[in-house]
Amino acid sequence: MMLGTASAASTSFTEGNASLDIWTYGNHDSIQSGFESYFSSSIHDVDNAILGANDYWTNIDGRLAVIDRGDYMLISTEYPTSEFSIVFASDRNDGLVKVYVDGDLIEEYNTWANVDLTQPLEYQVIKTLKITGLEYENHNIKIVASGTNGDPNDVTIYRYGYNCPDTQVPEFPTIALPVAAIIGIAFIFQKRNEE
Repeated sequence: MMLGTASAASTSFTEGNASLDIWTYGNHDSIQSGFESYFSSSIHDVDNAILGANDYWTNIDGRLAVIDRGDYMLISTEYPTSEFSIVFASDRNDGLVKVYVDGDLIEEYNTWANVDLTQPLEYQVIKTLKITGLEYENHNIKIVASGTNGDPNDVTIYRYGYNCPDTQVPEFPTIALPVAAIIGIAFIFQKRNEE
């Protein structure tokens, strides 16, 4: 049984690219969506040290591959959301991935695909992991390359992000200011009636 904010989460994999309202590329240093400020991300090795650009593979089309077993991408959402999606682009170099949300393991999946290496994006197998049912808050998503010895280890992240909820919870000032104004007006009218 999982504990924490991801305990009620459910996951699903679908073939193809997700249509996301707020998203960025795995390699957002070379190609940008305009939503980069909604996320912070970093690549780490198995010992939690931040890796340099020479320690993972990237492509100008947005793909970023975590290439060694135990290495991972850490993504933090800068705004609350109750869902999150990761779009993988896979070939024969890709293998097992473990996805954690706020420290809870929520999915383990083999991203391997029967596609020759060094193929352009349109020849990759594109699959989307959708995570729903999260608490509406900021989240930390950890995407770990978890292949076993002898298996492909890469995990290639093409895009990630989320959709805006149909009914958003209003922020505190949106509720507090009108309520305060009504209370203030009521107070003024009560004072006038007492005079």
